[in-house]
Amino acid sequence: MQQKEEIESLLKTCETAKDSVDAFLRSINDFIAVVEELPAVARPLVRRDLESNTGMSADEWKAFLERLGTRYSSIYDAARRVADALAKEGNDVEVAAGTEALKEVSTPLIEGAETAIEELETMASYMEGLPGKINMVPDAFLNAEARDELITSVPGRVERARALKELLEKTKGELSVVT
Repeated sequence: MQQKEEIESLLKTCETAKDSVDAFLRSINDFIAVVEELPAVARPLVRRDLESNTGMSADEWKAFLERLGTRYSSIYDAARRVADALAKEGNDVEVAAGTEALKEVSTPLIEGAETAIEELETMASYMEGLPGKINMVPDAFLNAEARDELITSVPGRVERARALKELLEKTKGELSVVT
């Protein structure tokens, strides 16, 4: 019974995490779109600022989030197989095979979790400092409406990065119990 509850909890965490990854990926895509609308002289400055402060370019952040989303999908699918096997009482062979498959697909996430958590915290900290940087951009490069829109979007982006970081920590813990 406890194993069923642990798997169900993992499934819920994975669903939430996949949604969180998708939301954060949309934020990165929005950021890229905003940067592309900036004057040509400002674009490389903004790109360099992101990369030098977070260690990754916007495209690298997209790839990181896409990989993370794929890992969560794989873990979810494997956990679903375990849950289905557990629902068939007395099918220990299927449960063992499903658990082994879950262990296999979750290894990359578990092994990379600490690094990913640090990267997400770096991004959240970077974004917390963005309003000050945005306010320093001359009006010729960024009109008041765009400036206000960017500044008001920052807290949501910080929240998404930290929520995803917490979900990674939770997933790592749940996987260690289940596998």
